[in-house]
Amino acid sequence: MTDKFRFRDTDTIGVADAESDSVFLEDCFVDNGLLDLLTDCRDNRRIVVGRTGAGKTALLNRLKEKHVNAIEISPESLALAYISNSDILQFVLRLGVNLDIFFRLLWRHVFTVEIIKARFDVGSLSGKERIADWIRSQFSAKQKRHEKALEYLERWGSTFWEQTDSRVTEVTTKFESELRDSIGAAIPNFKVDMADAEKFTQEQKAQIVNRATAVVNSVQIQELSYVLDLLNEVLSDPQRPYYLIIDKLDENWVEERVRFLLIRALIETARDFFKVQNAKIILCLRYDLVDRVVRETRSAGFQEEKYESLFLDLSWNSDQLMHLLDARINKLVRQRYTTQVVTHRDILPHTINGQPAMDYIISRTLMRPRDVIMFFNACIRQAGGNPAISGEMVKTAEGEYSRSRLRSIADEWSSEYPKILRLANVLKEKREAISLGEITEDECLELTVELLAATPKSSELDSLLRHAEQTTDFANLRRYIAAAFYRVGLVGLKITPYDPVVWSTSGRNSISASEIGPETRLHVHPCFWRSLGIKAHQP
Repeated sequence: MTDKFRFRDTDTIGVADAESDSVFLEDCFVDNGLLDLLTDCRDNRRIVVGRTGAGKTALLNRLKEKHVNAIEISPESLALAYISNSDILQFVLRLGVNLDIFFRLLWRHVFTVEIIKARFDVGSLSGKERIADWIRSQFSAKQKRHEKALEYLERWGSTFWEQTDSRVTEVTTKFESELRDSIGAAIPNFKVDMADAEKFTQEQKAQIVNRATAVVNSVQIQELSYVLDLLNEVLSDPQRPYYLIIDKLDENWVEERVRFLLIRALIETARDFFKVQNAKIILCLRYDLVDRVVRETRSAGFQEEKYESLFLDLSWNSDQLMHLLDARINKLVRQRYTTQVVTHRDILPHTINGQPAMDYIISRTLMRPRDVIMFFNACIRQAGGNPAISGEMVKTAEGEYSRSRLRSIADEWSSEYPKILRLANVLKEKREAISLGEITEDECLELTVELLAATPKSSELDSLLRHAEQTTDFANLRRYIAAAFYRVGLVGLKITPYDPVVWSTSGRNSISASEIGPETRLHVHPCFWRSLGIKAHQP
């Protein structure tokens, strides 16, 4: 092989974005055992959680390829921005009205309609036919049992052939009208004025809240429970399961505060669909987004521990990542040269710095497919014109890769830690393992002054500054910085001399600042040694 094959500096083994990686993803998909769990409707786990680059989208794409009854719903296609732009909904939310029941109704309605349309091929029917009549004919013997469900379907039957966004808008418009009518009956000449909300007296505000809450509580979510019962009988064939998939929930598809409320209601709805045995709602969420949803909606009664059984943790081990890399190397080389199987052993040195080459590479990832792909692509750029990749090429590529991964951390956590790159400066040119005290007082003081003037602000940044202001020796600030570094994956923590080093990439997702004491040591992840100029111990 080495006599003929040469890397081109334009070669790659894939790209970071799964949607743009079709060339390699289709042939090189590695199932780490989660696909069967996810497609088993009897398994509670239906919310795929993982970090950016862990392969969530790739997993969902493979599910869609294997199952014809997989329906993907894009958050952007649902017209949910209509809710953010609704003056009456924003008004009652500002007054503290809990709209969770309405949001759950909205999700149930969307999912129910999508399943029924798919199951009965509604798109092929004449627009004059009513879906409720057709379903009634299929279940005439059980008509009375399902009458309430059929009444609901009949009520909304005129919009069953419309696009999803039209149905969302119609349901929301109806709810808005009921809110206005109810509040207007209590407060004559009521007019929503977001800029002048304080013009209402406390008594009027109480009336508005009571009226709005009554409208919310009157939402006919029970009727949709009957519809779920009906769906359970309609989807009676276990060989024909239906999957409703929602990805990209971390994008800006709706105003942030409303987005968190809608995601919480979406998680509730996924749980509600347990009763439909041969249908499953599947969501994709990043760890940081789950944390924010819990934190931002906690006052509304959301309890994370109640939903842990829904989560499917997307994690990888070294063997799986090696298998993924080998599959992609093999495809790159074979498509130009040979029919023989080619792996990393054919093109990498045996060892790098006394460590097996694959161990060296994988130890510098956050145990995610994206990291392995990006590192090896950087190696290929160094190997242009050569048949193999030398140890020196890997170490040169590591500098480029390490800088890109540090920028990636900043992008991934920008909403939580908008100044994480500035915080990371306190690690520069230090040893790979340091004590909290090695973050000097001068560094803490300089950091505090800079962050006080920083924009944009975030809830996490505000917390950090409160820690900085609580003590003159900056002990709290150091603990908070260590907890933040651990959470984003910059460091592992050895809490006490008797504890092992723990990493958020392979263990607990977060450690609170209160758990971190004077004996805690920070171990900088090898992924960032080069970009931070870490003085690593050489074997």
